[in-house]
Amino acid sequence: MLPTIALTGIRVIVGVFWLMQLTWKPPPTFGCPNEGFCLWLDREIQYPVIPLYAEIVRTVVRPNAIAFGWLTTIVEAGIGLSLLFGVFTRLGGLIGTLWSLNLLIGLGAQPNEQPWYYISIVLFDFLYFAIGSSRQLSVDRAAGLRSWWARPALEEE
Repeated sequence: MLPTIALTGIRVIVGVFWLMQLTWKPPPTFGCPNEGFCLWLDREIQYPVIPLYAEIVRTVVRPNAIAFGWLTTIVEAGIGLSLLFGVFTRLGGLIGTLWSLNLLIGLGAQPNEQPWYYISIVLFDFLYFAIGSSRQLSVDRAAGLRSWWARPALEEE
């Protein structure tokens, strides 16, 4: 019972984390041109972990900030809802892992930001990619979903 409570609780908290990311960059402007999403895009350009990444953000993402703001909103809402409710948990974990790696690359060198913060998000998302809905209270388990994106990876006790 303790693994069920722990894994479910952590998954729900990670899902809420992703949903909370929507609060500081709300549509339709996403805080642009000088706040919210655009502020952090500018910081990715100013303090790059990888200079090529900063160049892509500068030339492709920043000029199209509203379109990328909508993409970010949809992706982060999808990850958050997937993990909050345990719906297609592995898919949510996979997309969360990739999105978290993007955050680590973009924000890992920011002044007053700790790379370990982003590394921990990567690891939490990867955990749910690896185990799916195993030993958790989730829609995947309740509905008996058996697709690869939903089925548990561990044997149930």
